Amino acid sequence: MTNWKRWYKVVFLFILFHIIYFGGQFLVELPAAHGDTSWQGILQVVAVFTMLLLFFGGYAWYIEHHVKVAPHYSFITHVGHLISSITNGLLIIVVLNMILQFILQILHIVPETAQNQAGINQMLKLNAMSKFVTLFLAVVVAPVCEETMYRLLLIGPIKTRRVNPAQNHRKKLAVVSWTFFILAHMGQQLYGAFVAPSWNAIVAVITASATYGILSFVIVREYYLHGSLARSLAIHMTWNALAAGTLLFT
Repeated sequence: MTNWKRWYKVVFLFILFHIIYFGGQFLVELPAAHGDTSWQGILQVVAVFTMLLLFFGGYAWYIEHHVKVAPHYSFITHVGHLISSITNGLLIIVVLNMILQFILQILHIVPETAQNQAGINQMLKLNAMSKFVTLFLAVVVAPVCEETMYRLLLIGPIKTRRVNPAQNHRKKLAVVSWTFFILAHMGQQLYGAFVAPSWNAIVAVITASATYGILSFVIVREYYLHGSLARSLAIHMTWNALAAGTLLFT
């Protein structure tokens, strides 16, 4: 029997989390884009970042320690798991992206710059304040918030103190998580295809969805297999750090 009370709660939290997350992004990107280095601007950025990390991190900590049932590992074993997840995850992402680029070259399709990448490119060209905000948002805040929303909230733990979800049920939720993560990162392409339909707009949607689909697949796979937010978060943070670092130094 479907637990509608739980699903109402999930939908409510999903909407609330997005309002807080995107609202927080707006509040830190606004002073950064204008190069506001006054104490008021800096304080606003620090306060919003702190609020986002405490809110989403606090929710994740509560679920991890009071709701889910998970095996206890030693610190060394835990670090080993994280290193293994990062190594395997990045390897899969790189290989799949190489295959995607090969297919696009065969089809003579020029990939569209992804929405997040385009935003990061623009912010990194502005000023020191915008560079700091962009890097911290991309490498730390965004992975924490997004993994909490799309993995911990949507897919949920492998096992909780009250419910032991069926594997078939978790597979469906994993697909939902994979889809929502893609849609959340390509609003610009979808809007362009809807407002001004064209072949270029369709290509932009396809290439962007494929790019984010690869990243989403790897992260969802990791969380689905292990039920560890730390593992999926490690992959997400590392990939964003490499991507942002590459854009910054090139």
